[in-house]
Amino acid sequence: MAADAPSGVGYLGPSSAEAALAVLPGPVRRWFRERFGKPTAVQRLAWPALQAGEHLLLSAPTGSGKTLAAFLPILARLLTGPLCSGLRALYVAPLKALCSDARKNLRFHLRDLAAFLPVGCGSVRIGLRTGDTPARVRRILRRRPPNILLTTPESLAVLLSQPAAAEQFADLRWVVVDEIHAVAGNKRGADLALSLERLTALAGGELQRIGLSATCAPLVEAARFLVGPERTCRIAAVGESAPLDLAIEPLPESGNFLTHLMDRLERELTVHRSTLIFTNTRSLAERLAWAMRRRWPAWDKEIAVHHSALARARRRRVERGMKQGRLRAVVSSTSLELGMDLGSVDAVVLVHPPGGVVRLLQRVGRGGHSPGRPRRGLVLTATPAELLEAAVTGASGRSAQWEPLRVPSHPLDVLCQQLLGMAAQRPWAPEEAFALVRRAYPYRDLARRDFDDCLDYLSGRDRNGRSWLPARLRWVEGEFVIRDRRTARLVWRNLGTILTDEQQPVHLLSGRVVRGDWSDIPTPHSPLPTPVGELDDAFAERLQPGDRFLLDGRCLEFRRREGPKLLVDEVIGRPVVPRWNGAGWPLSADLARRLYLLRVQAAEALRDGPEALARLLQHDYGLGEPAVRLLVKHFQKQECLSEIPDSATCLVEIVPAATGADYYFHTPLGRAGNDALARVAVRRLVRDHGRSAASIVADLGFALFDRSGAELTPAELRALLAGERFDADLAAAVADSVALRECFRRVALIGLMLLRNPRGGRPRVGGPDWAERRLFDHLITADPDFVLLRQARREVHEECCDAGAARAFAEEMAGRTLHVRRLTQASPFAQAWTQLAAGPAESAESPAEALERLHALLTGGGHGTAS
Repeated sequence: MAADAPSGVGYLGPSSAEAALAVLPGPVRRWFRERFGKPTAVQRLAWPALQAGEHLLLSAPTGSGKTLAAFLPILARLLTGPLCSGLRALYVAPLKALCSDARKNLRFHLRDLAAFLPVGCGSVRIGLRTGDTPARVRRILRRRPPNILLTTPESLAVLLSQPAAAEQFADLRWVVVDEIHAVAGNKRGADLALSLERLTALAGGELQRIGLSATCAPLVEAARFLVGPERTCRIAAVGESAPLDLAIEPLPESGNFLTHLMDRLERELTVHRSTLIFTNTRSLAERLAWAMRRRWPAWDKEIAVHHSALARARRRRVERGMKQGRLRAVVSSTSLELGMDLGSVDAVVLVHPPGGVVRLLQRVGRGGHSPGRPRRGLVLTATPAELLEAAVTGASGRSAQWEPLRVPSHPLDVLCQQLLGMAAQRPWAPEEAFALVRRAYPYRDLARRDFDDCLDYLSGRDRNGRSWLPARLRWVEGEFVIRDRRTARLVWRNLGTILTDEQQPVHLLSGRVVRGDWSDIPTPHSPLPTPVGELDDAFAERLQPGDRFLLDGRCLEFRRREGPKLLVDEVIGRPVVPRWNGAGWPLSADLARRLYLLRVQAAEALRDGPEALARLLQHDYGLGEPAVRLLVKHFQKQECLSEIPDSATCLVEIVPAATGADYYFHTPLGRAGNDALARVAVRRLVRDHGRSAASIVADLGFALFDRSGAELTPAELRALLAGERFDADLAAAVADSVALRECFRRVALIGLMLLRNPRGGRPRVGGPDWAERRLFDHLITADPDFVLLRQARREVHEECCDAGAARAFAEEMAGRTLHVRRLTQASPFAQAWTQLAAGPAESAESPAEALERLHALLTGGGHGTAS
């Protein structure tokens, strides 16, 4: 084994096939040789370490045999060891579909293994427990626990909060965490890390932890997340051997975007038997699937859409169709990124760049889902700015420059939720609970003051012991326990860190349904409407009978409401596209810096002529001639109208208006860093000049639209970005901001201060956010340092704003040269920012038209709202 990295994490050295097979019992070894031949590289690394009882992180490409690498030693022990009737192994995955896939594969292997086992060997029972599991099945799982249980982090938290958890998990010995990179960097991961520590405590002995990941860096951080700060862990890492065959193509800028997209997709669908198409929003996925069905009616039943707002049965039908090779094209937003088995996917198309290197590799990795097959991907872009982003993302993917995994630091709202779950299971002494929490990696540095403040809040008292909030806990002889059975039920119904806006279910009525040739075909009567999916509450509430909208890639006409359900028919027509929350993905901070560096490189190359820039884009970024030609023109236009900023300057472009001016600040920061800069700049305008300005933020810059006075001087512009008192000004800027209120709402829901209302509840007085508004205002007045307010402020500063990156840039301003350019119109670089407010991706607006519309909105000259 390789030398250990810090905190007891080390990489495994090479192992032979024979050494790996030798650790398996004879019958299992014979089965594997007959069915698979030799073990894969990750299996050779994993099996000896797992046999030795070590915690292990397995990192290997999709299709390299990770599931058997993790599970075969476990299955071997269960099949050939002493008989056990209890739960022995737990599999946790971030998606229900992954759990279903894993159950199917494990059952197949167990049936196949049975013929190789001697008489008298035990059988292995496998159970599935997710939010979709019917109550009847849950009761069966409680009465007769399976040997292997497959579940999600949210369902695991519910199970751990039951009084019967101690008995249920007493015999547990293995925990497998799949797609660990998908949860480790967010609150779901913090929740899971605490659940793993609670599992270990319930099992009464050290559990063997096994993590699986395909795309993650640094692996040492993922390993520490898996096992916590006090345990050792080995890493079995196998690099990607399949070549990345990535093409990046611009669509024509003029004309209708969707038409150009369909023209290009036709070539892919004609050449390939199965194509997976990713968009960055559900809205565009719906619009594209509908347009494809209209354009190619002969392929109607071979085109499908897949996203999380569709009904579970519809999603599963699409997944089965892909595995069986019956679908020519599937359009998805993010729901098919992770590693469920999709069968043979010939090609992957990304409509717009995905905003991150890991996301690019995950999406492209869905094609060639077997060892050694090329990962083929095509990225289609709509603007030069998108083309630049795609070029940098693709080059970073080829060189494995992934975004680093960043584990969140002790989120206190998640801690409050877990403390209530612990208290619902049994009484706890504070010292015992604090020690358990600190064993979880995200909470390794948790301060005792924060922990005690969480307990005080849940106990309904302030820091001085005075009662002032409804209590969720009660204290008995120095231990805390859930207040009563009713509170426990509220906790069980509200556990989880995934927050969604209120949704309204859509059901298809029986009757006449439009099919492939777009004619009405009578269908047999069905007594119950069929679930189709869900719409955001805000969109659904505006629907009137006869309105038509898209869902499941179909034109649906709203008929009537029946309780919480929206009843619809499928019809021919021109539907509107529903809007779900989420407007695509901003660039990661690392990718934003690389994109800025490409601009600097381009400026230097352009000094030697356009041919030098073309060579740079071809050789270093792998772009074809049409893309190179477009980008050379883009850079030349920027240099002609303004300049390309370098790493030693700060470029500010000023476009005069009838009153005041528009200011475009170019920075090397991602959107969150520019959000912080813009907030500080707007605050300083108000405080120091008595002026107000609207702003938009983007990757690599932000804009201020000032209509209240004379043009700002260079010295005044520099003062807006100065590093002095930056943190104080940012704190003041967000103190009563919409961002802080929205962040607090999410924190209060996760921390169970606010409970998610049951669907179909009574209308709330004062509007849907009345309780949230009143609670925030009350807490700000009563206790500005309240624990959940502290958490919300921290999240705004670290996530919404990226205060650290913004502060560093502001402090560097003293050493930067300020270049001020006075223009008659926004430069090409600045025009790209307007895509944030140009509406959905299918919009046919040009950047110039979008800029004009945005200015009208911000200055009161137009109608509507900027998104």
